[in-house]
Amino acid sequence: SLVEHQLCLKEGRLEALSDVFLVDHAWTTRFDKAEDELNEVPGLLNRMESLTGIYEPTEEISAMPETTSLDATMSINAPVVASQAGVSEEKARDLLRRTRGDIVDAIVLANDESAGTDSAQKEIQNTILEQLSGKDGASDQQALEWTTRKYSCAQYSLDDGDQLDAIDISVPIPPYVKRGDIKCKFSQKHILLSISDNVVVDGDFHADVSSEEATWTLDKGLLVITLIKKRPEHWPVAIIGERHISPKAHKKHILHIYSELWRYFQGYDYAARGLDRNSLVKYTNWYIQDEVGLAIGHSDSPNVRSLPFIYLDNQGNTMPFNIVWPIESITQGQPLTRDYCPRWLTSPEQRKGYLQAVFKGPKQPVLDAYKALVEEWSKVAGSAGKACLTATPVLSALAKNVYVFGASDKTKKDIEEAGLCFTGSADSADVVFDNGDEIAGKTTSKHPLNSVFSSDEITVKAFQAIVGAKQWLCPGFDMKSQICEFIGAALMDSNSWWLLRSGQAERGILSQTMLTNDWAAAVRHVDVGYTTAVKCALPAISSNHFYVVEKRALLTPNNELYIWGKDIQIYRHEIRMNEKDPDPYQALAAAEKVPKDILAQLIVKQFGKGAFDKLDRDADAIVADVIRLLLNEGNSDNRNFGLFSFAFTLGRHYDAISPFLYRVKPVSVLTGFDDNEKTMPIVPAVVAALSGRADPGCWRQIKS
Repeated sequence: SLVEHQLCLKEGRLEALSDVFLVDHAWTTRFDKAEDELNEVPGLLNRMESLTGIYEPTEEISAMPETTSLDATMSINAPVVASQAGVSEEKARDLLRRTRGDIVDAIVLANDESAGTDSAQKEIQNTILEQLSGKDGASDQQALEWTTRKYSCAQYSLDDGDQLDAIDISVPIPPYVKRGDIKCKFSQKHILLSISDNVVVDGDFHADVSSEEATWTLDKGLLVITLIKKRPEHWPVAIIGERHISPKAHKKHILHIYSELWRYFQGYDYAARGLDRNSLVKYTNWYIQDEVGLAIGHSDSPNVRSLPFIYLDNQGNTMPFNIVWPIESITQGQPLTRDYCPRWLTSPEQRKGYLQAVFKGPKQPVLDAYKALVEEWSKVAGSAGKACLTATPVLSALAKNVYVFGASDKTKKDIEEAGLCFTGSADSADVVFDNGDEIAGKTTSKHPLNSVFSSDEITVKAFQAIVGAKQWLCPGFDMKSQICEFIGAALMDSNSWWLLRSGQAERGILSQTMLTNDWAAAVRHVDVGYTTAVKCALPAISSNHFYVVEKRALLTPNNELYIWGKDIQIYRHEIRMNEKDPDPYQALAAAEKVPKDILAQLIVKQFGKGAFDKLDRDADAIVADVIRLLLNEGNSDNRNFGLFSFAFTLGRHYDAISPFLYRVKPVSVLTGFDDNEKTMPIVPAVVAALSGRADPGCWRQIKS
């Protein structure tokens, strides 16, 4: 089981399907709230530390003293940086100026510039903690601000004078806490603070305060307690016995705890309004059962089942539980067991892979599985043939009658202004767009390759079977059948990042794309319908943005290949950062369109003149390669055409920037193309290309 003890039947006999039991949740959260809740919810961090066995270092970290200027601390801090970073004192002063006097950042910056290893960085971080604990000589000065696990403190002068006659204690609180949930009692020597009946602070002040003047206020997620000292003086602590911590070290501890909790998390989906208040978005609640639920062990032949159960009261408040019921008869003293794997996961090897994310086990089997898959990919790539694309358009009579399923008034107007006729039904049309079914004798946008790109899982499998291992292809895994292989890939490259997509598409409900470098988190997402994991290139241009270059392509019935427009489509997603590193688990933010000139300038600045144009050409070549490889498998019916979107991430390849293909999908003419005044509207442009008269202002033909 996940804990050291087991849940057993104390006495008697429990018959199959005889009873249903409710099990409480220790914690229910969402990915975008988890870190804050670990820091804010009273007692939660302590409970999760007890569960994981990971505790914050007990060594007290003293706050750095407040100083009047950078120069005032230079004589103290420069020798520390010089000694610990192994640089000259002159270099140390330069590093401190560049980091605004922050010792930690200065030493880490020196390490980065000398290309130190991860182990060296950890050693330096440990050294920094020793410095901050009072061994660098700076602790003799008086600190005016400090942090504890439960609150932060700042002492100051009420009239901006020299006397420290006031101190603020700031306590982070969860957003659901109301004023009525807070109880704060002061005396001259003591404070008792409770939030939602949980005691947060209960202790004696360092010295006497004026209880009549003590106040508290709520300010942007903080409960700020203001105290007036009876005697103006410096306080080394606010509450007797408190221990000071480094906020940076505490943040890392929170992230460490969070990463370990994926062993214990289970999840369920629900739909809610998105940030725009109009769209419906699928979210996941992750929960950890209480100590009773966690004591139910795993078995391939379980005797109970466990599922989440949500109680909704008349006011709309939800209370999550798990229901547990016996599916086999259980006798006195027998442990209760459930199957930790999803019910659809039946392959013995893949079940073992899934359980790697729950119970840590030997890694060699998953590494071997990945190695075998890579060998297979290499064989496929070595033997893959390529079909030929038509170099010269075949002229034919220009189609006149056009039908577009769901056409807007603008689309109808575009068709009429191009000298074509918009028909009211597909049966009377020569060319049909976006219709769900094939129509006998009609040229439609239902190309056979549509089925290859109809879902992420099918595309991933098709690329593995037909394309194989290519330098320009982001490797992807079907998380329903390749869990072992995925874990092996993630272990082989511990710096890899993965895009997770849900295969449970529901009409009108958007699914979030998750970005993570935590393989255990990726595996646990199969519980809630995430069926593909695609490796993505690390940001090569900006550390806090994920750039995507998109090419829209037309494949005609006689295998002519065209790229839409003279300009590529460029988007970027903002990446949530933890200091200098991406948050290890986050939803991919909404795409923001980026002008071509902006990206071109960034690329030329970092990679030199001509780098952007080469990137554009390389992406075109990849589109052609994919189409030729797939057409070699016989995926053309010489009648229907296809409109496709090719999405690329941008990554470094040696000293150059390169496109890496990570997704292909069919697109609609109504939603997948951007029309502008410089180009011909998309529907007439496609009709012209199908007739062998492609407008060079709209299309760029790929010949190979």
